[in-house]
Amino acid sequence: MSLNITVIQHDKEAQHAKNTVKLLSLCIPNTQVVFASNSHDMMALSKQCSDKHCALIYPNEASIAIENIPDSRANKIRTLLLIDGSWKQAFGIVKKNPWLEKLPAFHFSDAPLSNYLIRHTSVDNALSTLEATAYAISYLEKTDMSALYNAQSALQRNWQGPLAHRRKLS
Repeated sequence: MSLNITVIQHDKEAQHAKNTVKLLSLCIPNTQVVFASNSHDMMALSKQCSDKHCALIYPNEASIAIENIPDSRANKIRTLLLIDGSWKQAFGIVKKNPWLEKLPAFHFSDAPLSNYLIRHTSVDNALSTLEATAYAISYLEKTDMSALYNAQSALQRNWQGPLAHRRKLS
C-alpha cells in the first residue's frame, strides 16, 4: 500500500474499548495516530500535510465525493487523513485546527452501509473510522480491503459489552 494513513483522534475516543482505530493500527501497522489535544504533534502534522498530497476524509461544504476523483488526482494522494470521534468532536477538531480546512476534503457519495453495530449513532450513513479508511483505500488504490472489514466483524463477534450499546438497524 502506498498510502500513509493518519488518524487524528479525539482523546475521549481513544478510551473506548470499541474504538476501531486500535484495530486499524493492528491491521495497518504504519498507521499514525495523533491525539487532537497534543498541540505539538498537531503542529508537526500540519507541517507534514500539503494540499498536493493529502486527502482529508471529512464531509463539509467544500468537500467533493471521493468517487469523483479522477485517477490522475487520486494517484497524487500520499496521505489519507481521518478524524476519529463523534461528529461533534470532529467538527471541534477541525475548527480548532484551521489548517485542516485548507486541505482538500472528501466525502463518500456511494459508501456501503456501516456494518459496525456495537456503537450507536443517530447519523445516517455513518461509518466507523476503520470502515471509512477501508472504503477510501479501496477506492483510491483499487485494492480489496475485505481483511479490514473481516477484522471489524471479528471484533464485534467477540465483544462482550451490553446489548443496549448495539446500534439498531431500521
